[in-house]
Amino acid sequence: MRTTFNVYLDLCEVRGWWNVKLHGCLDLDMAFISGHPTREDPREIVLPLQSSDNLSPDCLQQYLQNIKLDDYETYGITLAICDSDTTTVYYKITEGLVDPEPPEVTEVKKVQRFEMMRKRQMNIQGAIQSYKTAKVLDDATRDTIGTVSTD
Repeated sequence: MRTTFNVYLDLCEVRGWWNVKLHGCLDLDMAFISGHPTREDPREIVLPLQSSDNLSPDCLQQYLQNIKLDDYETYGITLAICDSDTTTVYYKITEGLVDPEPPEVTEVKKVQRFEMMRKRQMNIQGAIQSYKTAKVLDDATRDTIGTVSTD
């Protein structure tokens, strides 16, 4: 249960996933998570596992066959393997082989990621500058109030 909670927090707070939901798989007696990595991306399924769990090809096949959402076509699941220190590694598994994306699509995604990170950095820098400005004004106001005489 703690592993599922840690993965849920990682997806929501660190990776910024959208519409994250918790589900149960009765056949395997396991919990799994679904969500959208971005607003535009389709829903993905994530299965939290502990690093001490034994994985075999048969086990992976069972996950692929049993972990599903109603009315949703999935092309694989992502294993979120957590260590005791909450380090999490994500592995995407699929049934059979999946063709890689063309280089043009990969390049576009790299540019989009770079722009998103640059925008976040600019927002952080703007917030820091606003804080510094507010602090200077607050300090100046305190200095002015402290020097007012009551003659």
